[in-house]
Amino acid sequence: MVKLKHEDALIHGPADGGFVTVRIPFKLLTFNVHNLGRADNSDSRTYKAKIEYLADVLGRLDTDVAVIDEVREPESFDELADRLGAYAHRFLGDAPPANRKIQIGILSKLPILEQGQWREFPAALPGPEGEAMRLGFRRVMPWLRLELPNGETLMVVAVHLKSRRAAVEEVPEAETPRRRRLLGRALSNLIRIAEAAGLRCLLDEAMDRKAADHYVVLGDFNDTPHSTAVSLVTGLEDEEGSELVQSEERRLFQTSWRVPLERAFSYVGRGQRHLFDHILVSQRLSLGLVAAGIESQLLEAERRLHSDHPEGYPRSDHAPVWAAFELPSHT
Repeated sequence: MVKLKHEDALIHGPADGGFVTVRIPFKLLTFNVHNLGRADNSDSRTYKAKIEYLADVLGRLDTDVAVIDEVREPESFDELADRLGAYAHRFLGDAPPANRKIQIGILSKLPILEQGQWREFPAALPGPEGEAMRLGFRRVMPWLRLELPNGETLMVVAVHLKSRRAAVEEVPEAETPRRRRLLGRALSNLIRIAEAAGLRCLLDEAMDRKAADHYVVLGDFNDTPHSTAVSLVTGLEDEEGSELVQSEERRLFQTSWRVPLERAFSYVGRGQRHLFDHILVSQRLSLGLVAAGIESQLLEAERRLHSDHPEGYPRSDHAPVWAAFELPSHT
């Protein structure tokens, strides 16, 4: 077999000049850039260093689609996109009306066919009769339907689920400090799991109406690959036999299995390594996965500086996570 690079396609075929199969490559990335905004950096020097650092990392990784988590100011998202210059399309989700103003952005070299935001999700509360309702995502989830180079379509959903930090600000101040921490920690987990289940319901709806040929959910899940939250989004729960085929079509698959175990972490906290940032892809897209990586060498063992430190923190406390694919050409 010979393998030739030709513009955007990888051309495979026998040396005798027989049939030729054209494989179209593209690459996805998710990166929590840690409080991107001037107000979260102590001075202009620190802010400039942060923008330069992020632009250098993203430019070197050179992906077709990049999800940018933890944008604190829209102007900074535009400044980063302008500095990169390679992305013709950008989309920033709306800021939440309450709590910390954290937004999720998507940069794309691929043409946008449709865009939107998931603001609410279905949820249920326990009780003798139960209660079905719709709740608001803590961070609006932007999504894009993109045109791939081979003519197929890709639906990209960007996420940033609730962190593990105890949500003490949502527990009444009348409670003791210890009770606020305990109840706040439980609340954080409840929010993250409820949002993960609601996201899965929205994905089911999109997949059932065949909104795209391929699907990917990527971002900071603030949870590990085998956690309840991530398992809910991937669709690994038990299903009735009558729904087996449909459930298989809805499933999402991790791309991190291609990453060496010693590099399979995207966050370091209190000396512990965690994989919190994930790229989950639909079945047919998973068959085109050719490479994946986590730039964990960029992480510090312990962050000596933080964004609220007087000297600022120009780097990120998360590592970029990427995955590369090849799809057959239909042209």
